[in-house]
Amino acid sequence: MANYKKGPSEIHFTFMLKGSKILSDGMSPIVFRALFRAQRKDVFTGMSCPPNFWMKSEKMVNLCYPGAKEMNHQLHKILAHAEQTFQKLKFQGDEFSLDELIDQIKGKTPPPENISDYIDITLKDVQKRVGIDLAKTTYFRYQRIVKYLNDYLIEKKRVRNIPVSKIDVDFLRDFFHYLRTEKGNSHNTSLSLLGCLKSIIAPAIKQKVIKINPFDDFVLNRKTVDRDFLEMEEIKQIQELTCKTKELEFKRDVFVFACFTGLAYADLKAFAKKDIVQDNDGSFFIRHPRAKTGVMSIVPLLPPAEKILKKYSPTDDCRDFEWKVCSNQKLNKGLKQIAEATGITKPLFCHLARHTFATTVTLSNGISMESVSKMLGHTSLKHTQIYAKIVASKVKSEMKGLRGIFQ
Repeated sequence: MANYKKGPSEIHFTFMLKGSKILSDGMSPIVFRALFRAQRKDVFTGMSCPPNFWMKSEKMVNLCYPGAKEMNHQLHKILAHAEQTFQKLKFQGDEFSLDELIDQIKGKTPPPENISDYIDITLKDVQKRVGIDLAKTTYFRYQRIVKYLNDYLIEKKRVRNIPVSKIDVDFLRDFFHYLRTEKGNSHNTSLSLLGCLKSIIAPAIKQKVIKINPFDDFVLNRKTVDRDFLEMEEIKQIQELTCKTKELEFKRDVFVFACFTGLAYADLKAFAKKDIVQDNDGSFFIRHPRAKTGVMSIVPLLPPAEKILKKYSPTDDCRDFEWKVCSNQKLNKGLKQIAEATGITKPLFCHLARHTFATTVTLSNGISMESVSKMLGHTSLKHTQIYAKIVASKVKSEMKGLRGIFQ
């Protein structure tokens, strides 16, 4: 059987008998050997024969041995498959190692090549994890980046799919610019979306389908954002507003409830009787795992919040409240009407209530940052420190007025 051999940079396939290894039946295994760029790899063929029936120069079994004809036929098939696999990898034009070649010869499934394959794998994985260690909003974020990526490929690259290996640092920069300009996302939102893309292509980087991690050279820092919040006077304006409809009144009450509990929209939506616990002294507190992170949020139920729950309870027990929170979009639409009715110029939206709880209701009243972090269900104090900076800035601004008095 002829060897397949080309120049020193090419490949050399051969067969040999592992004479040093004698099996229990007295035979030795036949090994397929590949030499490529000064590297060697031996693979057992699953066949064996007595050492005296192996024809070393011809690299085949002597036909005098029973079954030799079929064995030699199998060796020919192995060699032909190896040659075909090598030529296929060469034709693709990408660098490959001897291990990668052997894996494909052995029939191991190669990693996906196109970005669409990695998207499908990631979306299925994220969807399975929703409600376990990921929030549904995280899944929606992945769906959003996939839509933007598909739009980008069609509009800018004139294709519907690309090899994942084509994603380099220049691709990331151009795509980031597209997210900012064409799609109108903020700097920080664009970075957050690229974080999803980073997770999508992570397996391709690990499997060396992408040779160089493009995110190593793509360095963009998040911008500090001034988080708006309501002053106590503005909260009272909203509380005292006479709403035109029961629907708007309910949206107002849900927002005020969030101002005094710090619950985000997803947590308000899932909020139920079981989340209210009574302490030994008769007071109530909210014990609820955050939908976004799963971190337990523990918040004492302040009188304004308890009063709202009792308003929607058929009994005098705040735990018997009955309500159904509408979609975030509908809630924010109602808050816009409330802002117009009260004359509040700040944009009212659901998450503003959470900022208000962190600043006006708690930190501004001397509650420690550690306690506020626990109530908000933050995974790190650094998230809570954002609000501390706001409070510090507020104090500094208010103290300016005293300078003239004490000069």
